[in-house]
Amino acid sequence: MHKAGDSNRDLGTISGQPLRRNYLELIICLKEELISNSKHSIIKKLFLFLLLIMSCSPIFGQEKLYLPLEFKKAYENETRSKDGSVSAGYWQNKATYNIEAGIDVKNRLLKGSAVITYFNNSPDTLRSVTFHTYQDYLKPYSSRKRFDGSKIKAEDHQGMVIGHVIIAEDTVDLNNPQQVIYGGTNYSIRLSDPLPPSENLDLQIFWNYEIPVEGQLRGRAPFRSGAYDSTSMFVGYWYPEIAVRDDIHGWDTKAFDPATEFYHDFSDYKISLTLPEEFTVWASVPPDNPGKVYSGEVQNRLEKARESNTAVQILTQEDFRTGSGATKTWNYTAKEFPDFAFAFSDHYLWEAATYIDEKGDYLIQTAYSYANPGFGEILPTLATSLKIFHRDFPKYPFPYKFFTVFDGMEMGGMEFPGMANDGLFTKEIIRQLYRVDPSDEEVHFRNLTITLHEMAHMYFPFMMGINEKKYAWMDEGFALASAVFIEDWKPVNESNFNYLGSLNAVPPMVPSNEHDNSFINSIVGSAAYLALYELLGDKLFHNGLHAFMDEWKHKHPTPYDFMFTFNSASGRDLTWFWKAWLFEWGYMDLGIKAIEGHNVQVENSGGRPMTFKIVTTYENGKNIEERISPAVWENSSLYTHAIPGSQPIKEVRLEFSNYPDAVKENNVWRREE
Repeated sequence: MHKAGDSNRDLGTISGQPLRRNYLELIICLKEELISNSKHSIIKKLFLFLLLIMSCSPIFGQEKLYLPLEFKKAYENETRSKDGSVSAGYWQNKATYNIEAGIDVKNRLLKGSAVITYFNNSPDTLRSVTFHTYQDYLKPYSSRKRFDGSKIKAEDHQGMVIGHVIIAEDTVDLNNPQQVIYGGTNYSIRLSDPLPPSENLDLQIFWNYEIPVEGQLRGRAPFRSGAYDSTSMFVGYWYPEIAVRDDIHGWDTKAFDPATEFYHDFSDYKISLTLPEEFTVWASVPPDNPGKVYSGEVQNRLEKARESNTAVQILTQEDFRTGSGATKTWNYTAKEFPDFAFAFSDHYLWEAATYIDEKGDYLIQTAYSYANPGFGEILPTLATSLKIFHRDFPKYPFPYKFFTVFDGMEMGGMEFPGMANDGLFTKEIIRQLYRVDPSDEEVHFRNLTITLHEMAHMYFPFMMGINEKKYAWMDEGFALASAVFIEDWKPVNESNFNYLGSLNAVPPMVPSNEHDNSFINSIVGSAAYLALYELLGDKLFHNGLHAFMDEWKHKHPTPYDFMFTFNSASGRDLTWFWKAWLFEWGYMDLGIKAIEGHNVQVENSGGRPMTFKIVTTYENGKNIEERISPAVWENSSLYTHAIPGSQPIKEVRLEFSNYPDAVKENNVWRREE
């Protein structure tokens, strides 16, 4: 893979030869030939024949892909289109949230009330409504899977306690099984008055929950939000959220567990948060009432930060003070947001700066404990990430003009709209996790990688409204792939990746919530994005990606919408590629099958169409590297490559700079002495 900035390199080549022309290029060439020599009737007929094929089958090979019944129904009903575009029959529901909440910090108790207006934009009359209570995940009997399929120790926690629910002025009896079905982390309520199309209803909900103590190293449940000390907390998944109802699956009633994450509608929020006056709040958007919640000095510093590309100290230790017992209320408005999160502390430092380039200006911030000064290096990684997103991948404006990283999780990170809850990688943490003694450069690289990863999620799933519960490969794969564009990207190590070929490594199109070890599909998803990038080349890949983003931004695309859009935008039938990476059983493993003279035969044992390098060492000590496109695997699992030159060969090896390879033993051939 090229380094960041090498965007003009043509990666869609095979041993230096251009990839085959696509259908559109062929038609253009034939049209030009037809115009220049209209007497050639054979060319005329061929051109008209190709036009007929294109007009009758604009979706190329889409019909060859497996379509489950629920997807077939959507295409038959024309709520989806097989050319990847948003069809005239597409619909999408939404909600508005008017939330008031207060926090008893000492007892970590959040109490809230909400008036939620739900809009039925579908053609269906709704006889029920479903909302999520994600904090119920903490109840002892809840599903507690990790990404790797292991279980998390149960907590003694009540989850989200619903006081009462009022719909259309009628109080719902939550204990009545004829009216309410409780599904672990969601409630489905039968409506006494069904909701017709183009109408809306109001739900009034009162709830409370105890903010959990979070931290894997402390032996607690890794819920990606919670209390990190007695007065510093990141608050996510904190309000009853109306479930997505879409044209494919209906209501999303899948109970939450950490292995499957989320699926959000795009909603409008008006939120009021009341906390003791000595606390600072950071949220998905800036407050509507800065003059009431910030001091004049803090406001002045923020103005300086909006004009500075280096860190400005917004809060220092000298600004901390003891509370008087009074409170203040923070007001927020967010439009077309998939979710809303916030964090608070009475002793966190706050730094901010502005990043500006041709795609826009962004206020970037970090909030971290004064006891963790190393977190100060995180702010520059936000600017670096934005530079990579805009220059190299996905070359699309970052969706959130206001972004904050909070010093919370002890390792790893978690994305929220406009925010990330990140842990700082230190030498001690890296030693504990990976049993290596890292250099300063490696520590910085890991911190940059986690920042870039969480920020990449602002595109997928947040901007694109992807169902993470079912298609984790789409967003996690996208985020993992983005790291390849970091300068001096470090290739994967030489460890075996046999687990990629295990029975648990199911095809990515198997819904993530239906199997354990869903993190494997994140790795496979990342490799699929990178293989597609190298198959199409930088320009054509980004043309397809931008077509998908432009068309499906703030909607709910499925993998089929993604694939069909790329087929249309590239003008190529990529069915073989989608099948091999997403639908079929297989894994990533190439090996040297034989060498005859200067011809090396490479076998694709695992079936995934990978990019690879052939590195040849001659007897005279000279080395040559050749990068091979995934296109060589379109029609065969064997590829024969002619090694250039006539010098005797000493060694041939396969390298995979951006892909894990399941079996490394078959990657090297050496001449016997």
